[in-house]
This record gives sequence, C-alpha cells and structure tokens, in this order.
Amino acid sequence: MTSRSDMSSYIRTVINLEKINSNKDYSLDALEIPKGDDQSFSQNSHGTIIEVSDWWPEGNANRGFIQKLVQYGMPKIREEIGRRYATILRKGEIKIVINDEKCEPYEHCIWDDTRFVTRKGGDVPAVFRFNQVVGSTKRCGHCTAILGSDEYSCPACGSTSIRTIEENVSGWVGIQRFDSDTDFGIDLIRNGRAIKIGEKSAFFEYVDEFKHTIKDYPIDSQYGRIVGEVHLDYVPVDFLKQDFQRSSVEWQKAMTFLRGNSSLQPTQPGASENTSPIYKLFQAYRRVRQFGKGDMYMGYWDADSRSAKRISRDIEADYYAKFKQKLPGFYDDAEWWKLVESADQPPVEELPECPSCSAQNLKEAEYCSVCGEILKGKVCINESCQKKIPFSATTCPHCGANQIPVVLEPWNCRVCGTKNVATDEVCKNCGCVRGTNHPLSEEELLANSDKIDILSSEGFSVKLADGTKSNTVKVNVYAMHKPMVAPLTDVSEPLIIYKEIGKLTAFVDLSHPYFTKCGLSKEQLIASEIALYLYQERMNLTSFTEHNLSNLTWSVLQANWKDSIEISFDYIYHEAQELLKEVQVKVKENLGSEASLYFDELTVEQKKKLTDSLIQHGIDLSTIGVLKSSGSYLDHVPCSFILTLYHEDPDMFFGGKVWNVSLASGGEELLGNEIVAQAREKIISQYDNYLQDVILFVENRYNDMLTLQRVRLSIEFLKKGLSI
Repeated sequence: MTSRSDMSSYIRTVINLEKINSNKDYSLDALEIPKGDDQSFSQNSHGTIIEVSDWWPEGNANRGFIQKLVQYGMPKIREEIGRRYATILRKGEIKIVINDEKCEPYEHCIWDDTRFVTRKGGDVPAVFRFNQVVGSTKRCGHCTAILGSDEYSCPACGSTSIRTIEENVSGWVGIQRFDSDTDFGIDLIRNGRAIKIGEKSAFFEYVDEFKHTIKDYPIDSQYGRIVGEVHLDYVPVDFLKQDFQRSSVEWQKAMTFLRGNSSLQPTQPGASENTSPIYKLFQAYRRVRQFGKGDMYMGYWDADSRSAKRISRDIEADYYAKFKQKLPGFYDDAEWWKLVESADQPPVEELPECPSCSAQNLKEAEYCSVCGEILKGKVCINESCQKKIPFSATTCPHCGANQIPVVLEPWNCRVCGTKNVATDEVCKNCGCVRGTNHPLSEEELLANSDKIDILSSEGFSVKLADGTKSNTVKVNVYAMHKPMVAPLTDVSEPLIIYKEIGKLTAFVDLSHPYFTKCGLSKEQLIASEIALYLYQERMNLTSFTEHNLSNLTWSVLQANWKDSIEISFDYIYHEAQELLKEVQVKVKENLGSEASLYFDELTVEQKKKLTDSLIQHGIDLSTIGVLKSSGSYLDHVPCSFILTLYHEDPDMFFGGKVWNVSLASGGEELLGNEIVAQAREKIISQYDNYLQDVILFVENRYNDMLTLQRVRLSIEFLKKGLSI
C-alpha cells in the first residue's frame, strides 16, 4: 500500500509469489481506496506499508528463517538494520521502525578529521575522505548491455540509445579511537546498503603474481583499527547480493584506487609506488608502539619505565559506551584526546592559583604568598561571624570563637588506628588531621593508579593437588603513580593487596627496587599472592605434600603468563627480525639516492644472499642496475650489511635518523678534543655491541639460554631509542 500526501486515496495490491511462479504472469491488479480514519491511510498522510503473510510452507528450505530471526530479539535486529542501512538513515530522509521502535544508524568511532600523526614524510591525517571517478562504462539504454569504447550501437539488441556511467568511488577510510581483534575493517556499500561489513581480506591481504597470499594487516599484533565506509554503487554484485563480483573490472579499478596494486608492507615489490589512502594509513598507523601522540593512542604515564603505557580496556569500553550515548566530549573526541595528549607527558604537580592575584602557590599553602588571600579556608562556626578563616585555624582571628566542634565521643585515627579524645583535631600518635584517609586504603590507591590489563583477569583457576580445579578468582592489578609508603614505618612497599571471597585487588609500585634493582618480575609477584590465596582457601589439602606455595605459584604462572616469563626462541627471533627490518627501512630512507654509493661495500657472501633474496621475491636479476641506483637493493641485502654500513658511517644512524640519541659533539674548546672523541666512541661502541648481538643471533639462530637472555636485552635497548 502506498500514497502521497496530496492524494485523496491510496493504492493497494497483493503479490502472490506462488501464483506468479505457477502462471508466469507478472501483471498485478491494483485497487484505489479512499483515505479515511478507519483506513490504513488518513487524509494528508503518506508513505508505503508492506505487510508480509503466509511465509514459506512446510518443507521449504527457508521455512525456519523467520523463527530464527525472531529468536535474535528485536534489539539485535534493529542494530543490524541500523548497520546495514546506516548511510541512508543518517541523512534523515527515511526512517525504519520495527515494532514501534526506530532503528538507529550505526556510527564509526573514529578520530576527528583534524587529528594527525607526524611521520618523516609529513603529517598523516587520521581520516581520508574521497569522491573519485576511477573510470566510465558505456551501456545500452535499452537492455543495459556493456559496449566497447568504439561501439555506437548495442551489439545485443541493436539500440543506439547509449548512456555513459561514471564509475565513482566515494566515502572515507580512517582510524578508530580504539583497536580490536574483530571490530575493524571497511564497510562496502552499494546504493545505500552495506553489502560487506568490516571487510578485511580485500584491503589487508595481497595476492602476488605467484598466487601467494600475503597478510598485511594486522601483523604487528592481533588488533586492528583501520575502518571506513566506501560507496561502490557501480560495482556489480552476485545473485544473492551478499558480495561484490570480485573478478569484475569495476571491482579491480576500485581496489587499485583504494589500496593500490601492491602489498601494504613497504619492503615488498611495488610498494614504493603505492599512494592509495589505505597504504598511507597503514604506513602511519600500522602499529601502536608509542602511546600518546606518537601513534595516536590513549595511555597514561608510567613512573617505572618513565614512558607512556596503554590505557585499560575497561576505560576504552566506558568511553565507547558514552560515545554511543552521544555525550559531549565522548561523541566528539575531546575527552579521548585528553588521554592521548597526557600519555607521553610526565604529570606536573598542580600549583594552586590565587583567585585574587592569579599567583601560583605551593600545594599545601593556606595563604597566597603574594597577596595574603586565604586559599584553603572554612567558615567561622560562630553564627554571628561567619567569616572565612584558614582551614587549620583553631580560633577565629575576627571574633575569637573556638573552631573545634563539640564531639561527644572519641574518634579513631584512620591512619594508625589510635583512639583520640573528642577535642583533639590531630592524632596524638601519628599527627594526622582527623578524617584523613589511610594512604594505603583501597580508595586512596584506586585514585592514584591505572589498571594493568595483562596482569588482571576475570577468572583465574588452576589444578590442585587432589586433581580438582580451584575456585575461580577474579584478579585486578593496578600500577601506582607514586610510591606506597606505610605511614607508621615510613617504608616503601612493592605491593598492597585487598582480598575478598573470590576476588583479589592488588596495587604494585613498578618503580620499587624489587623490580628496578632485584630484577624480579611483576608476574611472579602477583602469582605468589594468588598462590597464597588458593593455599589458604584449601587448607584441607595440607596432607598432600605437593600442596605448597611454590607449586601453586608455578601453576599460576604456567596457566596465565607462560609466554611472558619463558624465554622463547621463536618470540625473540621474531622480535629481532622486526627490529632489523625497521632499522633497514630507516637506513634506506635516510640514504635515498646515495645508497648506490655503498653497493660496492657488499662482500661476496652478502652478494650471494642478495641474489637469493631477489630470486625468492621474483625480481629479475637483470634489473640489479636499477635497484642499485634507486637504493631498492637495500630491501634485499642480508642484515649483516647493516653492520657494514654502521662501521662505514655511524653518523647516518644517530641524531633521529635511526636512533634519537645524538653522538657527542661540541664543547671541544672547554672539554678538549680527546675527551669529546672518547665520549663519541663510547656511544658508537655501545650500539655496535648490541647490534652485533642481534645480527649474529638472526644469522646463526643460537638457541642457548644465555644467548637468548643477552639478545632480548639488546633488542630492548635498541628499540627504546628508535626514532619515529
């Protein structure tokens, strides 16, 4: 049924699919019915109503479809419809209502168009928007057959009615404000309907000329954050409209524009000519290594490592919930961006500002040191006075009234537990003002810490000595912003833990000597506390000799942090390869056309390995002259050549080129040439030793424990100073 607002009647017709199927007659009878209050349309109303009845009969393959649909529930169905037709619903031109509730359009949680990261090639925005004609097609205006560029009449029906259809790719690709192992990818839309949601393989995988599939993204971790909405109205779809025809010329043109004709990885053949939007996003945002503005990711300042750490996923989930509620600062990215900006900056102690003269004062000051204004005050308890006086004042300087309120009962100090007489405002034992919270209380510790996701769990459980599984224990671990000092002993503690039935809440000071000087791991510390809890919970197992703290600690470590505590050859080998690959790329970028000058430094053995790599990547050996002059041969040299270049010219590795550290220079007149030269050689030698460790490990694949420990430390050192 359908009608316009200016019509006095509405049109009604019935489509009987079974009848049409049997008679092969597609003509329909239509009724014109006057509008009225007792009709489907009242006067001046308009719209289209579709009623579906007599679903598929018994025995039909689709018989159970509607029942299955209903089982999803209305909220889920509305959510899916809102995702499929999001771009149409956002315009507000139409509404989709299911059971009297409107389907809300899905919105991607992306960074604002003005956000960017800075890379060597310049600023790379967080969002690329485009509206590009990538080609055109001639079609018959009568039967829609495709015509060649030199044809002027339809080869199928002979019609000379020809129309040219522009092949337009429009939309955007950008960076989500959080990463996810599933919730990323590009929505591909045709005529307002999302045909593919979160498409990944078309954009983040590449099939080379040998039909080998190269996974491009994500490869540095399991999480991705590249998303987008792309309109491909002209690209044909399959019969069921579930996917695009990926072998079509139209699809290939669109993919060439969107992600280019090469792998996204910069060292792969053809990548240097790739200028597509996806390629640019990949180069700038492929990994999240530097939390904060470096890689545009929310974080917090960690006192232990003096660097930015990732924000807890609990906070991400809370912010995303507020985004979906469209709350100011969360729907736009203002509040999200605050956690980006503050992540890589050490917190600055706040200096209170005087409201009168704007002078800054010490945090504990009650008076302004410049104008004498009261900064921390209270109102005189004398009702006839009521003037503002210093917070610590025991008598009013204006009326002389005693400011100590009458307390009928003594009070207990929250810090040391001492009972004090009612008239005392300060604890007689520890000197704390009445009402002061214990600095190691759970409330105070939560206010000065950040959650550590990798040490926390919704449910720890291990196998016990009697063969049964332990009860599930929820564990939340937080990293402190400052040392945890016991007020009575003045001793800094590495860990404070609060225990409830089935729940442990632990606070760790990662800057404590326990970690920084003794070299003990945070995983071991937390595991021992969990083990103690499990041991005390099952004291009935003390008859089993294997029911002890050491065995339980080992079980917890094996169950939850095996990869973190074990020194794995595969993991360290992968990290070493990734580090050397990154150094290789930076050296190539810095040398540019001058890379050809170093080609003759290759040894015979290094040239053999270069040849093997070129053959493996399907590159014609006759192009070696071109590779030399362009510097692209550096993508295929063995990693030992990095050391050759380092020994040849160390300056190309420092001062922000590969590592941020600068070689010692300047001040020779006061310090002397010899002292400055010695300092320079010390830095060069230090990095040389670490670089040799990693390269020799990769080339010889040493697997002994001592070497693995040494190489892991070398990788950590070399990674720490890498330039962005």
